[in-house]
Amino acid sequence: MARHLEQILEEQIRRWERENLAFARKKVRYPVITISREFGARGAALARLLGDRTGFTVWDQELVKAIAEEAGADARLLASLDEHHREAIEDAINATLLGGSHTNVQYLRTLMRVVKTIAHHGRSIIVGRGANYILRSRDMLSVRVVCPFELRVKRYAEAQGLDEREARRRVEARDAERAEFVRHNFRRDVNNAADYDLVLNAGTFDLESLAGLVAHAYELKTGLALPVVTA
Repeated sequence: MARHLEQILEEQIRRWERENLAFARKKVRYPVITISREFGARGAALARLLGDRTGFTVWDQELVKAIAEEAGADARLLASLDEHHREAIEDAINATLLGGSHTNVQYLRTLMRVVKTIAHHGRSIIVGRGANYILRSRDMLSVRVVCPFELRVKRYAEAQGLDEREARRRVEARDAERAEFVRHNFRRDVNNAADYDLVLNAGTFDLESLAGLVAHAYELKTGLALPVVTA
């Protein structure tokens, strides 16, 4: 994991350096998209589809968590910022962090640094980890993907080769885990629709339609049409 993570960081920082030069000429910056999702609602699949189409970097739950847990990794990302923005991020974090155990506060501090650094550079999609609560900015699009519980259980059971009872137990447990992460660290209810710009039902729309809805909402909110990667 460490070697793989190191490679990802190197590639991302080089990409930011190239893009910063291009944006300096074009004066274009694309705000990030955050995607919160119920377990099994295909939010991560939506993020990957959008990433493939737009060229945005997708930071999924596992990657953001791995970066936050990797000692010193956040410093590598912060090094891609100028001093002014580094100080602004630290000030925002210090003003936001609540009480808690030393370990938890340190974890949150690092996670927040990573997410805020990604948001500063833009052109990214951040999946999970309460990113919309960390950023709390109008300069992004915050999406929540939901899906009827029974349909999520059915899809998960089929994908994992499980019986329905075990699939139900796992889906319930993961939903509860994600809700508790947000409640404990951000004092919010992950199911509160008002915390998102857009709530999408993956039981009603397929991935193609969901991607189209996100693209339309992104343009309405930011004034920018999502870029399209051509082969």
